[in-house]
Amino acid sequence: MNSEDELAKAFAMIQPIVEEVKEYRIHYEEDGHITTCTMTNHPANTTYVVVSKDEYDNYFRYTIVDSKLKKIDNNPGIRVHLVSSSEGYAVVKNHAGLILEPTDTYDEIEYYDTNR
Repeated sequence: MNSEDELAKAFAMIQPIVEEVKEYRIHYEEDGHITTCTMTNHPANTTYVVVSKDEYDNYFRYTIVDSKLKKIDNNPGIRVHLVSSSEGYAVVKNHAGLILEPTDTYDEIEYYDTNR
């Protein structure tokens, strides 16, 4: 056997690389609670819906209603714009998310109030 025959035999043994097909699935329970998300190696005997990649990536923004994906409405309906002020809500300076109670004492305080 010469080297060309060996090379041909080696090439014949090479299997082509087949890209795995992805199907984005969201698996859920009867009540619509999402249990898992898969794109390959899907579990058997589960209820699921096939979704887009964007829906798959943002599954936490959805629930399942009547076997269909439904976006969860997280809009509280109330928005208040607060601005820096000399009175209003006392907060820790440079940390507006840390609101102080009237009984709290803190060295560096700033205030925020509604934008009127």
